[in-house]
Amino acid sequence: MDLLRIFSVAHRELRPRTPIPDIQVEFFPFAGINHTARLREGRLRIRVSDIFAVAPEDVQRCLALILLAKLYRKTIDAEFHRAYRSFILRSEIQEMARVAKRSRGRACRPLNSTGKHTNLAAIFDRLNAAYFGGTLDQARLSWSPKPSRRILGRYDSAAHTIFISPIFDSLSVPLHVTEYIMYHEMLHIKHESRVQDCRMMVHTPEFKNDERKFEYYRESRLWLKTL
Repeated sequence: MDLLRIFSVAHRELRPRTPIPDIQVEFFPFAGINHTARLREGRLRIRVSDIFAVAPEDVQRCLALILLAKLYRKTIDAEFHRAYRSFILRSEIQEMARVAKRSRGRACRPLNSTGKHTNLAAIFDRLNAAYFGGTLDQARLSWSPKPSRRILGRYDSAAHTIFISPIFDSLSVPLHVTEYIMYHEMLHIKHESRVQDCRMMVHTPEFKNDERKFEYYRESRLWLKTL
């Protein structure tokens, strides 16, 4: 069964009294596992990550139901989501996604680890020596392009790069708070994510246990609540 047939059948299941629109569906080389479904002027345009070309038919059907249910604001059985997550969380599929992200992602912006007031490289080296015995692989470091208060820090495993929000490049921010943000992202390098109950667990119990070892853990968490 091809994708067009799969999505047509899924559409009929979700909207049995509605005529099936003109559907165009294709595999698309996204930079990772992404999919889109848009309905415009009676035409349904669907793009499915080309990684899903290797997905079994039943998983492609789950994806079709998930995408169309979201588009039409319908509720579907949670089992479809579980089957979908079980597939994308397979180690070989995650590796395919990492390769796609590395090869198809946006060209890397110039990295800048030296801020107006704070040097990220110096913080990384200090924390690596103090908490990791100097054994952590040197990551690429940069201030994020925009001063976000929602995403304070981020570790991009595909590019082995840590980004820190430039809101922390300020004399009004205690240094230990910036160090805590960096330490948190460094723990993502040390502790690999793992699958549990069809979900990717990025903050494992081991991760959380190590996080509490940061000297100013409580003080930093309290300060961050003021943001």
